[in-house]
Amino acid sequence: TLFGAPLPGSGAPMAMSIELEHAIGCNVGFKSICHFHPNGNHYVKAVGGVVIVGDLSDPHEQTFLHGHDDFITCLAVSNDGRLAASGQQGQNADVILWDLNSRRQLYCFQEQDHGIDCLCFSFDDRYLFSAGMATDARVFVYDTQSGLIICWAQLHPKPTISVVSGGFVRDIKRRDTHEYQFAACGGKTIAVWHLDAMKGEMTPQQIGNAGKQTREYTSLAFASDYEHLFAGTTTGDVAVVLMKNRVVQQFIPCCSGGVTMLICIPAQGGTRLAVGGGDGTATILSGPTPCDIREERQVTLDGPLMSMSLSSNKMDLLTVSSQGTAYLMRTKDLAVKVHNQVSSGALYDVAYVAGVSELFLTCCGDGLVTLWDANDYSAKLRCPVRTRSYPTAVAATEDILVAGCNDGRLQSYDCAQGQNLWHIDNAHKGGVTSVKLASNCRFIVSGGVEGDLRIWEMKTRDMASHLSEHKGRITEVQIFPNDQYAISCSRDRCLLTWDLRQQKRLTAHRERHGGINCLAVAANQTTVYTAGQERQLTYWDLRMADPIAVYPMEEEIHSISLSPDGQHLAMAGTGLVVKVWDLNQHAVVSRGVGHSRPIQKVTFSPDGKQVVSVGLDHAALVWNFYA
Repeated sequence: TLFGAPLPGSGAPMAMSIELEHAIGCNVGFKSICHFHPNGNHYVKAVGGVVIVGDLSDPHEQTFLHGHDDFITCLAVSNDGRLAASGQQGQNADVILWDLNSRRQLYCFQEQDHGIDCLCFSFDDRYLFSAGMATDARVFVYDTQSGLIICWAQLHPKPTISVVSGGFVRDIKRRDTHEYQFAACGGKTIAVWHLDAMKGEMTPQQIGNAGKQTREYTSLAFASDYEHLFAGTTTGDVAVVLMKNRVVQQFIPCCSGGVTMLICIPAQGGTRLAVGGGDGTATILSGPTPCDIREERQVTLDGPLMSMSLSSNKMDLLTVSSQGTAYLMRTKDLAVKVHNQVSSGALYDVAYVAGVSELFLTCCGDGLVTLWDANDYSAKLRCPVRTRSYPTAVAATEDILVAGCNDGRLQSYDCAQGQNLWHIDNAHKGGVTSVKLASNCRFIVSGGVEGDLRIWEMKTRDMASHLSEHKGRITEVQIFPNDQYAISCSRDRCLLTWDLRQQKRLTAHRERHGGINCLAVAANQTTVYTAGQERQLTYWDLRMADPIAVYPMEEEIHSISLSPDGQHLAMAGTGLVVKVWDLNQHAVVSRGVGHSRPIQKVTFSPDGKQVVSVGLDHAALVWNFYA
């Protein structure tokens, strides 16, 4: 397996390993990134650079498909549910075709550069249509059975932001020909591609505008008989195109904020269309003919709808908003049920509630501190900080949580209801970088961007002391169990210990060249482990001036966490891999692959059975730890 594989040259296989248990996240910055699986029991979504196949009813049931090294920007599931295709952004803008039955990679297409904007299977799943970004400016069609390129052409329209499959091209008598048909839109253009797979040729045909109205198009859907094409616009109306003469017949107003998603719901004797709006609305339009559809029902959700997928029995819609909330909606009456919630921005910190292994908190760039329940990975609380700022550090007991923000504010919430209890403005100039609560809950220690260490009385919220010896940004602070001493590390290369009662520094240790990013204190309270810009793990004894031991690392480590039994360190950083370091063997004994951007923070659960890592890829990954 990928997880817990013995390292090259490490001799006997090791019993120790970490294994990915659950990923909390979804690439909500991109459209159509979460789909129903046609079997009705599973969903397929992208988190960072990982494709996840999950069970709709069991949050613990997830399969992870690894193959991308950057954000997945588009995802498509074949109509029979056998295949999925995913495309990514970045240097290696690959398209990967997955077999969902065996959950493995079938083909990796490495033709395109810069990024993939849309993917679409033909109606019979024989071909995969892949449109690159405007900088790549090419369209490829691949054979899903043989993995060969059928043909390619220059991108049209440029950029292409939505592609749908429309059966076969029909002749003047409306009989199917042998050419496949795809519709694509972007900017002020809708084009219909004709694909002749025998000759290996494809040509785009423009759709005409009736009258002088121009629109910018954002999304497409074919009617079930392929005689009409619906196109959503940035002005919030739906254009109806008659495929016989390829002319826009009319515009039907629907929502404000632009149409983000369109899905045609098959209906007896009429037309039904589900529309997702940029104003957070989901609307059903219905009518006897495609040109006569009007609003039948509308519901408002918590943000612009980024993804909408129809179940195979046509009864439910799986929709995801830009806030990271996934909803199950009945197509009959738009009855809404929240399925799950994820973070919709980069994650900067993760911390367990003191002594509780079921609850952990994350700090997200979308401005929310979220309390997660590790039993079902649901968001128990979502606490917003001040607008235009975001939380960067958090600590909590079962009663209260305290978060530090990038605008220098400390903010506290009640852990039961999530009420805002109090705040301290300008606690640190430039921003708060680390927050810790004393075990007796009487005071808070916080570190800031300018190297200040400050102690705040919990009752009065007054600053009890201000320790400013660090010359650079404080990266981590920890309080010793007796609440009398604290230790801090900084980008100024210093590791300092403090007597909080006397308000003075006790010891100072310094790295040779690079700043320290993180620290962990052993149970004996004299051994300290640090890592940082020097790309090495350093063991210190606080009673000795020089390090006891130094071990080189392959990357800059951003975070380390000591297991409760003191035997292992979990560490992670710019190498995108969560590693477990054995403190007896002084070697990496296990690696966890799953992140696709630098990992900001990693922490052991208080019972030592799980590790949670968070990163700039918007993902919080929960790992099972087997010692």
